This record gives sequence, structure tokens and C-alpha cells, in this order.
Amino acid sequence: MLKNLNEKDKKKILSLLSLAVVCVIALGMLSWLQPGNKTKDKVEAKKSDKSDVSESTEEHSLEQKLKKILSQIDGAGEVDVMITFESSEEIQPAFNSNQTTEKTEEKDAQGGERTVTTSSENKTMITSGSSNPVVIKTTEPKIKGVIVVASGASDPSVKETLYSAVQTSLQVAGHQVEVYYK
Repeated sequence: MLKNLNEKDKKKILSLLSLAVVCVIALGMLSWLQPGNKTKDKVEAKKSDKSDVSESTEEHSLEQKLKKILSQIDGAGEVDVMITFESSEEIQPAFNSNQTTEKTEEKDAQGGERTVTTSSENKTMITSGSSNPVVIKTTEPKIKGVIVVASGASDPSVKETLYSAVQTSLQVAGHQVEVYYK
């Protein structure tokens, strides 16, 4: 390809190719050395960890409460509890909403008629003085299942008591609860 070109053109092409290679290498090194991307990724990872921690803290708190109360049952012994959730807590904020509907009827000189209906809705979240949303309703997380492992569950009456206590305290169906012994 370069055979048909004169010496001056060959030098220009080689210079441009060399420049392109240097630019590609420089861009690669800049993206590798740039600390901003790594810091940004770490910050985003910490933010997602915090949301996971807050959810798992609430779930862990419920497990700890249940563990504490079940361990107080006579004969239960050492107790461990695991709760799995189908959904997380849902918060329903309050909104101000304005809805308008406008209907226009037009008739032209040839006898044609046209009706235009326009509607719009404007929703604004209501916040308190500290800019937190006003909450109308909070739905508790939905429990999928509960496992209880207790050293005293080898006794059928203790096992039945633990089983009933879990059903009553968490308001779950019997098929969602399993009690095992250590």
C-alpha cells in the first residue's frame, strides 16, 4: 500500500500512526491512574452497603427479639432463629394532587365537528418541616418463612410450644414455620 506513495507521504503517514499509538497508550494510562473513578465506585459501593445494612438490621432485630422470647420458654434451652422475607417494608407517602379536565367543542363552516378533551394531573409529595415526607401508611415486611433451632425441641411439648409461639408472635401460617432440635 505504501509502495505507490512518495517518501514525503510515507513519513506523514508513519508520523500520524505513531501519534495515534502514543495517544491510545496515554489514554489507557490516564484511565488506569485516575483516582476519581475508584473513589466514586467505592462511595457507590458504600451507599449500597448502607441500604443493605439498614434492611438487614431491621430483619436482624426481629430475629433477635424472637430469639430472646423463645429462649425464655421453659425447656427451650439454647435457641437460634432465621426469618426469610418475601418483601421489604413499604412506606406510602402523602401527596397533594390537582386534576384538571378541559373539553373543547369546535364546529367548522362545512358542518364538521371536533371535540378535544385535555386532562392533566399534578402530584406533589407533602413534606414535614425537616423535608422528610409525611407518611400515610407503612406496610410491614412480608415474612416468607421461619426456622427455629432449639436444644429443647427434642421434647414434643416444647417443640409445639415454640411452634405456636412463632405463629402467634409473627402472625404466620403453620406451613411457614419449622422447628428443629440441636
